[in-house]
Amino acid sequence: MARYKLTAGMVKAAKGRIGDGGGLWLMPRGDRQYWVLIYQRHGRRREMGLGPLDAVGLADARDKADEVRKLLHAGKDPFKEASFRQIDNRIPMFGDYADDFIKDHAPQWRGGKTEIGWKSSLEVHAKGLRKMPINEIRRSDVVRVIKPIWKTKAETAKKTLERIAAVLELATDMELRTGPNPARMDAKARDKALGAQAASGNHDSMPYADLPKFFASIPDSMAGRALRFLIVNANRTSEVRFADWAEIDLAAKIWTIPPSRMKEPREHRIPLTDAAIAALGMPSNGLIFKGMRPGRPIGEVAMAKLLAKAIGMFTVHGFRTTFRTWAQDQGYPDELAEPALAHEKRSKVTRAYARSDVLERRREMMRSWAAFCTSGI
Repeated sequence: MARYKLTAGMVKAAKGRIGDGGGLWLMPRGDRQYWVLIYQRHGRRREMGLGPLDAVGLADARDKADEVRKLLHAGKDPFKEASFRQIDNRIPMFGDYADDFIKDHAPQWRGGKTEIGWKSSLEVHAKGLRKMPINEIRRSDVVRVIKPIWKTKAETAKKTLERIAAVLELATDMELRTGPNPARMDAKARDKALGAQAASGNHDSMPYADLPKFFASIPDSMAGRALRFLIVNANRTSEVRFADWAEIDLAAKIWTIPPSRMKEPREHRIPLTDAAIAALGMPSNGLIFKGMRPGRPIGEVAMAKLLAKAIGMFTVHGFRTTFRTWAQDQGYPDELAEPALAHEKRSKVTRAYARSDVLERRREMMRSWAAFCTSGI
């Protein structure tokens, strides 16, 4: 392949991506240009940043590229052996940098729910990147961790991709990596690398006539008790997973979820039925539905796995729709059914004068719902 195609004038006038041959490219990122060498090693495409144009001129970029080619010819790893990379001992692992990113940004976020979401994305779904130097992460690495959840957990995958991109973008701004952000992809590039996602729609819900039989079949495990608790209270998954004993008033039979854990940032009180209290188990401290790891709740998909194993065609979130349909068919008004789901459809003016969450009126409705759910036992 011909090399040294560029001239100093061409480099100075460059607006987009231009190549010097032999895999050496000058690529734009924002208002800056970066030198990147693309090569193959062990059948894998690699990209090595050689520095920004304002710090590395054409001659220096060629010298670095030539050194990399010699190392490749000798069977060595340029990322470890290149002389100009020896100063990169300061480069952190992605996991450490992501943890610092969350720590620095958490005070700006609205409550703890956002922080929990970021940790889930960058600790669980991006686990395969955590032990990689942040300047060595390429698009193939990002695709490798996102692809397993791209179609099965579409929204989670999109959020994880966006959060990886944010961490890598900061690393570039801090001059810890160079070149394009591998997690930034337009729709066409995403579809090519990951496949097209199915169009989103409503959560598949179980017909309420089938619920009593299913409810009776739920196993008496930690995830099973959590699923029963979720169904009789018409909750979202995250509300139940992170439920804490400090939020439960057994004497008053009320569960108070703080604003930081709600989709809408306002306190949500739930009147607890006997079925809900039975699902709680023995009173203790801390998380109610504990996972295998100390201090952590049951897994994000623990309840979904139970549902999939038993039936496989409905979603956990869909039980909220099941409840709403049942309430409508039983003649319960919107002013009771909507607050039970923590929905707020009243105007700001109406809310200013009608501050009640109709807790006691909802209590009787939830007793009837719980009685229906448990009628198959």
